[in-house]
Amino acid sequence: MHIETVEWEPQPMLHVTRSSGMIPGEISEVMGEAFETLGAFFARAGVAPAGPPLAVYRNRDGANMKIDIGFPVTASDAARAEGDVKSALTPSGRALTTVYSGPYEGLKTAYGELEDHLRTAGLPMPSLSWEVYLDDPFTTPPEDLKTRICMPVS
Repeated sequence: MHIETVEWEPQPMLHVTRSSGMIPGEISEVMGEAFETLGAFFARAGVAPAGPPLAVYRNRDGANMKIDIGFPVTASDAARAEGDVKSALTPSGRALTTVYSGPYEGLKTAYGELEDHLRTAGLPMPSLSWEVYLDDPFTTPPEDLKTRICMPVS
């Protein structure tokens, strides 16, 4: 797996925040509901994504992980947030990143390699990470899905 350090620029995003445990099936269920909520809002508000979907994971080591699930959007679309759909900026700054190829159930292995890299480099383990979903799981076979995983470094 190729790991690199990059500088991420912030982008406006619209998202919903959900809670989940660390079990992949539970995360998948939470994601499905969140994307339905966002899809309905985007259709109703006439908003269009400005990039692929992403999920920002907070408190990754806990049973009650918070996940901001959403899409980057234009600044004018971000201003249209209402109700359960909130406006924020995507994570930014220096981050370790890798692209994982395969079914979502295998993401844990990729995270393990990123965490090993952090430990070897003597860097602190962040409580935040984010994923950018580069392929549509409805049209891409699971073994061909690509997910960019990012972890901030200081």
